[in-house]
Amino acid sequence: MKHAHIIRVLGIAIAAAFSGGRLAAQAAAGLPADLFLKPSGPHAVGVYDWLWVDSSRAERLTRDPSDKRHLPVQVWYPAEPVPDAKPARYIRTPAEFGPASTFKPWEHVTTHAVDGAPLAAGGRKYPVLVYSHGAGWTRFSATFLTELLASHGYVVFSIDHPGLNRTSLFSDGVSFKADTLTMPAPDPKDMRATMARSMEYLGGSSFPLWIEDSRYVLDRIEALNREPGPFKGRLDLGRIGMLGWSFGGAAAIEMLHLDRRVKAAVNHDGRLFGTVLTEPVKGPFMLFHHGLDDVAAAPEAQRATVREIFAEVAAYDSALTARAGGDWYDLTIARTNHGHFSDLPLFLKTFQDTSLVAPRRAHEMITTYTLAFFDRYLKGIKSPLLAGPSPDYPEVRFRRR
Repeated sequence: MKHAHIIRVLGIAIAAAFSGGRLAAQAAAGLPADLFLKPSGPHAVGVYDWLWVDSSRAERLTRDPSDKRHLPVQVWYPAEPVPDAKPARYIRTPAEFGPASTFKPWEHVTTHAVDGAPLAAGGRKYPVLVYSHGAGWTRFSATFLTELLASHGYVVFSIDHPGLNRTSLFSDGVSFKADTLTMPAPDPKDMRATMARSMEYLGGSSFPLWIEDSRYVLDRIEALNREPGPFKGRLDLGRIGMLGWSFGGAAAIEMLHLDRRVKAAVNHDGRLFGTVLTEPVKGPFMLFHHGLDDVAAAPEAQRATVREIFAEVAAYDSALTARAGGDWYDLTIARTNHGHFSDLPLFLKTFQDTSLVAPRRAHEMITTYTLAFFDRYLKGIKSPLLAGPSPDYPEVRFRRR
């Protein structure tokens, strides 16, 4: 894809590079159904897949004035073991993605969660995490991470953001196709102009919508804790964190700044957007970055522009940490690309390239540091992993304050 570098810089997942038939062509052959490793935590994992409709908000991405903002939400949580239960499918609702779904090669893959399993007994309240996918992907595109976090005692709500995701049919029968406020077309002859238009669109249209979605989900989580249902009285609303991949990671940092309910945030390789570009963030956060040299990988004619773009992104990160009012961590993982922060390395042939870090090794580092961060700031569990560089993970360039 000509503008894959812009896609990464903007904090958009690599959806455009692996869309339609190209995704199917990249699918690794002979994938086993039990592709995901068993989560390492002490809890079994349950899962729900819900559709929440914000009747107070018109859907701004469609022309139909009667459309309301629909949010598919998937929830992973610590559960009671259910002997002999069938594990939930990775693609739980194939019809959601249309007859030409790019996920067809993966529909046989299963997870380690059990649909509707009872919440773990004992009356304990669990801290809450809210996850946002990378733009162009889905609420389940970091199952390698969300299942693991649930197995370690977190209730993880993952939001699907229509318009920059893959949903075409909601579970209530309402179809979705963005036909207004769409991403401007790239100019193949002018990367700088494409960047400027894309920045204006994402910052002015998409990002505010994702923040509205996130706040609405927090409101619904509060209601779940009050009302009859599987989570009544079991959510610790004083310990809420947010995290996300790419554009979703940027949303997590912004929510940490804007919403007092959020106590800590993790950004998996997302370029910053919003008020955090100019205002100090007081709460603790962790930034991840992929380690491949995007400038060297760019076509020679584009390298100067790509270098300028990435220098600007690095300057935003430096300003964020310089202004920060609390603890922060900044990690770069060698030989990773943007997609390593998702499930994609498990599915696509391109990640079998031996110049890249092995998918499971990358996921081990991402999950281990993410869990250690949230354990520290939501559970008060200190970890030597957060004190400095670790000999167990020499691939990680580690900075902190």
